[in-house]
Amino acid sequence: MPLLRSFPGKGIRLNSVDTSRAGAGSRFDLAGCRAAAALIATVALCLLLAPSAFAKEDRGLQSASYPDLTTYSCRSEALPIQPGQNLNLFGITKTCPNAQVESGTGDTSPFAPGSDAEGYITRFRPSMVEIEGDGSTRTPSVWDLHLHHVVWLKPGGGPTFASGEEKTEVKLPQGYGNLVDGDANWGLNYMVHNLTAEGGRSIYITWEIDWVPATPGRTDINAANVQWLDVAGAPQVYPVFDAERGFDRDGDGKFVFPDDVPTDPSVPGFEERQKISENSEWTVPAGGRTLVFGAGHLHPGGTSVDLEVARDGPDAGNIDGDDPSEVRPLFHSGAKYYEPAGAVSWDVSMEATRPDWRIHLKGGDTVSIDATYDVKKASWYESMGILPLAVANVNDPAARDPFDDEAEVRAMYEKGGILTHGRLPENIDKKADKDLGLPDPRDLKSGKRVPKSGIDIDGFRYMLGGYSAFRNYPSERMKPPTIRPGGTVNFTNTEALPGMPDEEQAWHSITSCEAPCNRGSGIGYPLANGPVKFDSGQLGFGTFTSSEVTTGTNTYTTPKLPKQGKTYTYFCRIHPFMRGSVRTTGKKN
Repeated sequence: MPLLRSFPGKGIRLNSVDTSRAGAGSRFDLAGCRAAAALIATVALCLLLAPSAFAKEDRGLQSASYPDLTTYSCRSEALPIQPGQNLNLFGITKTCPNAQVESGTGDTSPFAPGSDAEGYITRFRPSMVEIEGDGSTRTPSVWDLHLHHVVWLKPGGGPTFASGEEKTEVKLPQGYGNLVDGDANWGLNYMVHNLTAEGGRSIYITWEIDWVPATPGRTDINAANVQWLDVAGAPQVYPVFDAERGFDRDGDGKFVFPDDVPTDPSVPGFEERQKISENSEWTVPAGGRTLVFGAGHLHPGGTSVDLEVARDGPDAGNIDGDDPSEVRPLFHSGAKYYEPAGAVSWDVSMEATRPDWRIHLKGGDTVSIDATYDVKKASWYESMGILPLAVANVNDPAARDPFDDEAEVRAMYEKGGILTHGRLPENIDKKADKDLGLPDPRDLKSGKRVPKSGIDIDGFRYMLGGYSAFRNYPSERMKPPTIRPGGTVNFTNTEALPGMPDEEQAWHSITSCEAPCNRGSGIGYPLANGPVKFDSGQLGFGTFTSSEVTTGTNTYTTPKLPKQGKTYTYFCRIHPFMRGSVRTTGKKN
C-alpha cells in the first residue's frame, strides 16, 4: 500500500498542459512505436484555450471569504505510474502535506507534525500533475494520463472530498466549513489511468484549500459534514455500473440508474440490480438537518445526477415515497459538455448548488439520488453516479422546507445549478476521431483463419489482426483474420497471469466499436457502439481494492458474430489506441 506522507521539496507552481505525448511506450510493439514517433512531432506545440464557460451575467460559483482565510497548496508524495496502469489504490495522507501559502496572512504551522490546530476547509480544488525528469510538473492531457477518481477519507468521517477528471471544486457557502485537524491522517483512494504503454512515469495528486482557523468562540462559521451519496457504492469498493444501449426502458435513449433497472430477470439490464448501493439513499437523523452544498460526479456519457427527498404523507402506506405526492426534487446537477460531439468525453464541468441554496429536512426524511446516462450513441461501462452532500446540524433561518415551503424550494430547483470552474484545457479531447490515414479494415484483404486457441493479447496489441491507431501503421498487419459466420472468437490476455503482482499486469478489454474504428484515439473515440454489442471487462487478476476492477480471468469469448462477409471491429477501453477486427467468411458455423 503506497504511503502518501510528507515529501520534501517545493510546491506545485510550474504547471503546463501536456500536449505532446502520443501513447507509445516501453511495452509497446516496435512498429507502432515508430509510427508514434511521427505523431509526437505533429501533435501539437500549442493548444487553443477555449473561451470562458461562464456567461457575463454568471461568473461561476464564487468562494466564501473571511478576514483570516489563507489559501494553501497541498500535494502527495511522488506516486509511480506503471505502463497502462488502472489500479484502484489506497494510501494515507495528511490534511495538507507539503503545504505552501498561496495567499492570505497565515503560515504553514497548522499542518506541522504534532500541531493541535483546528480549522475549517471552505474550498477544496483537486487536481493531478505529472513530474518531469527535471523535477518540473505539468498537467497531463486527458487522453494520455488522467485522474479516473480520487477520494479523501476524513478520519472518523468517511469519504469527504472527491474528484474525477472533471475536477469539480467544493466551494461551501458563506458561514459553513468542514472542520478538520491540521495534522490529521486521511485515507486516500485513487485511480490514475495511464492510457498509454509508457512506463517510468510519476505524478503528484494535488489539492488547494481555503483554510479558516477554528478560533475559540467563533460564531461566523458552522461545521458542515459530508453525507456521501453513491448509486453504486457500498458494499462495492469499486462503485461502478454499466449503462448499455438497450437499457433505456422507454426508448428515449436515457438510462437512469437505479430507477430504470428492471426487476424482471429476463429484461436487459437486470444484471445491474446487484450493483445498486445502500448509499444511494440516506435517512435524515432525528432533529433534522440543513443541506448547504452538493455537486454531482459522472463519467463520460453521463448527463445529470438528481437529488430528491421523500416524506411519508397521509396516504395508507407508511413508507417515504410510496406515493408520488410524497416526493420533492431538490437539485439537478447537470453536466455541461464543451465537447462538440456531446456527452462522450471528460471535456465537461458539473453544476453545483448555488450559494443561497439551503434545504431544511426533518428527521426521518429519505434523501436519494439517481444518475442519467445517454445510451443512444454508445454503451458506457464502469460508470459512476455520486453526489457528496454537505450537511449541517444547525437551524439556518435561510433554509427552506421542501414540503412546508414548496414554492420557494421549487424556485431554487428550477433556477438550477452553477459551475465551479470553466473549461479545462487538459480535458480537451483533441486526439479523438482525427484522421490518421489508416485503411478501413473492411477494405483490406482477409488475413489468416483464427485458430481454435483464439487471439492472444501481448505487448499492448491484439496479436492477430490487431493494430495500433497511429499514423503509418503497416496495413499488412491490419488484415482481419477470419471465422465462419455464427462463430465466436476467444481472447487471452497474456499480460495478466494468475499470481502476477497487480503493478506488473496490464489489463485490457475487448469492446465492440462501429467500423471503421480506425481514427485517432481519445476519450470520445472509439465508442462502444458496435453492431453486435460486446465487452469483456478488464481482463486480469486484480487483488485487494483492485479485485473488483478486473474480471478475475484473462480469457474472454465474444458472442456469435452472425453476418456473412461482415468485418467486426473492436478496441480496448483501457488503452484505446489498441484496435482489431475479425471477418466472417465461408459456410455458416
